[in-house]
Amino acid sequence: MNTFGTLFRLTTFGESHGPALGAVIDGCPSGVELPTSQIQAALDRRRPGQSALTTPRAEADQVEVLSGVFEEKTLGTPIAAIVRNTNQRSGDYDQLKHVDRPGHADAVWRDRYVHRDHRGGGRTSGRETLCRVIGGAVAEAFLARDVPGLTTTAWVSQVGAIAARTPEGPVRRSEVDAHPTRCADPVAAEAMAARILEAKAAGDSLGGTIDVRIDGMPRGLGEPIFGKLKALLPQAFGSVGAVTGVVWGPPDLLGRLELPGSVFHASPDAYGGVQGGLANGEPALFRVFFKPPATLGSLAKSGRHDPCILPRAVPVLEAMASLVLADLVLHQSARHHQG
Repeated sequence: MNTFGTLFRLTTFGESHGPALGAVIDGCPSGVELPTSQIQAALDRRRPGQSALTTPRAEADQVEVLSGVFEEKTLGTPIAAIVRNTNQRSGDYDQLKHVDRPGHADAVWRDRYVHRDHRGGGRTSGRETLCRVIGGAVAEAFLARDVPGLTTTAWVSQVGAIAARTPEGPVRRSEVDAHPTRCADPVAAEAMAARILEAKAAGDSLGGTIDVRIDGMPRGLGEPIFGKLKALLPQAFGSVGAVTGVVWGPPDLLGRLELPGSVFHASPDAYGGVQGGLANGEPALFRVFFKPPATLGSLAKSGRHDPCILPRAVPVLEAMASLVLADLVLHQSARHHQG
């Protein structure tokens, strides 16, 4: 399934080494301010080659908006946008045409589809996430207009064994982007960078966690029973490659589970911003777990791969959260109009 959402819908298409990748966003209302530069800025945060910590694949990821926007405002019609691939080295993958890489999706996709694009992972490549970032940029533009004050910020909270301190309050994206690791703790960020470079030199890789904080959600946002926030957001995050788990609640949730209910429920932040599946007006907190990339050894050293995908996954998780929230806001609006 390549379409996400119900009223605010994102369809993605394209492969890592094909001519282009793209997104079609349907359901965005008309009149939303959407300059192309806003989409481009979002893509620039995800693109490869940002620093020595990421893959050296040199892609500018220049977006081309094909439809749905006129005079920098949405028309209410489908918004189509593409990013052309310009720096493929498909020959690097010739040896993998009939050999499945351990830890990758090669084998199961061969079982599922029989015929597949082996170049750079094809549709399973992390490059597909640029399409999600395009959709997220549109969703954020809509939310900025219709739900002022709603913000989503993600940051790298752990790489390998190196854990960052937990911020005491909201974190601005400018703080996150101040370091190539996208960790908001400057001390931990330096240690993370050194560890990532060490793993890269050794042909190894690192996993870790990204924290996502959503502020300013309207109370009651969500669609029980099966459209609860605590169901839709983890599903969205879990659709991102290399994600192995999601928890919601305060960062020390696992420790708090040892407490009796009389103590647990006395804390105002015990629920991570979600009660009964609905937003309760408090910040919503999620921690997303990523496994280490599966390309290792000589393949990692000779190819163009991320030794740690966490820094580039930050804007992807923000995009997925924004897509969920935009869809829920449209549901809430439709319900109020019916009432």
